[in-house]
Parts: sequence; C-alpha cells; structure tokens
Amino acid sequence: MADQPSPREVGHGGLRLSPAAFEQALREATATVQGRASGPGAAALIPELRRAIGARVTREEFDQGLRRLLQDGTIILAPHAHPEFLSPQEVEDALPRGEVVLYLVRWLK
Repeated sequence: MADQPSPREVGHGGLRLSPAAFEQALREATATVQGRASGPGAAALIPELRRAIGARVTREEFDQGLRRLLQDGTIILAPHAHPEFLSPQEVEDALPRGEVVLYLVRWLK
C-alpha cells in the first residue's frame, strides 16, 4: 500500500493532516456536532467544527483545509446573516473573508 497517502505528512511547522485526512476529520467533527452521521446536505457551524477538531490542526491548516474543500466543490461556506450579534470569539473562530464572516459549512458530496 505504498501508493496510498499517509494520513499525516511533514509540513512547514511539523506534522499536519493530509487533505484526505483533514476531510475525514471534518466529516467526523460534523457528525459529532450534529449527533448523527453526516453526508450531502449536512451542515455545521465553523466555530463548533474548529473546536471539535481541536489541536489536530493549526488554525491556518483548518482554514486552508476549508478553502481547499470549497475549491474542490465538496462543501459550501455560508456567511452569518448578522455577524454583529456574534461574540468576538465566535467571529475569531469563524472564517473571516473581508467584511463577511463565513460561519456555516454545508456538505455537497
């Protein structure tokens, strides 16, 4: 099985999850947050997913992983309708993109 990617690869700051392992961890976190298996249409809040994954990835790796899954068409990211009602910690734990606070992950695949 030498042709299968390792779930962990050496990155710039040490060990990091491979893209496939990050996706699996995010799916598992989604299922944990929802309390049921996740699949197409499943959704979860980014701050909750970030906490569920915990120290397995850095903030930068988490954000890059979300952007990669978005680019691949695996997920969509939705903004919070009223970010002014969020606490500073919730805003920080979401995924800011300019003036928009991306707050929800919805699985497409």
